[in-house]
Amino acid sequence: MEDVEIIQLYVDRSEAAIQETGKKYSAYLHKLIYNILHDACDTEEIEDDTYLGAWNAIPPTIPNSLKHFLSRIARNLSFDRLDYRLAGKRNAQLVELDECIPDTVQSMERIWEEKELGEALNRFLGTLKRKDLAVFVGRYYYSYSIGELSEQYSLSQRQVKYVLSRTRKNLRSYLEREGVAI
Repeated sequence: MEDVEIIQLYVDRSEAAIQETGKKYSAYLHKLIYNILHDACDTEEIEDDTYLGAWNAIPPTIPNSLKHFLSRIARNLSFDRLDYRLAGKRNAQLVELDECIPDTVQSMERIWEEKELGEALNRFLGTLKRKDLAVFVGRYYYSYSIGELSEQYSLSQRQVKYVLSRTRKNLRSYLEREGVAI
């Protein structure tokens, strides 16, 4: 079923909307959530909560991309759960970005939501080579491990770490030039 049809089911308040969403996006959401939480029980619960979140948000919101809309909900819920579980501890993946992202923002999700910073990040990402962009987004949006990125892009783990380090350094310089407080 196409996304437009699924969205219409939500608008019509048909319970089939959740079933069709699950058929089409369950594997995608499961992988996304699990990469953040690394816990099967929490992953199932957050996936179910994602469907509920979509049910509550559509309407009035009509997403342009159902996949990205769902991933946004899933990431928000996952990072909220992670914050709760870690109770003040820092996630190692997020600490990697501390060297180039302002310290005043507490979580990755809040970083991406900041309009000015988000626009600067998008401009920066537009300057990256395709593989560097894929590795960076894979690590910091989809929470893929270094090993997964290494396999997916036929790079050694050392190369992946180098790409990430170089990209973070370039991001920091770019944000400084853009006048974003670091």
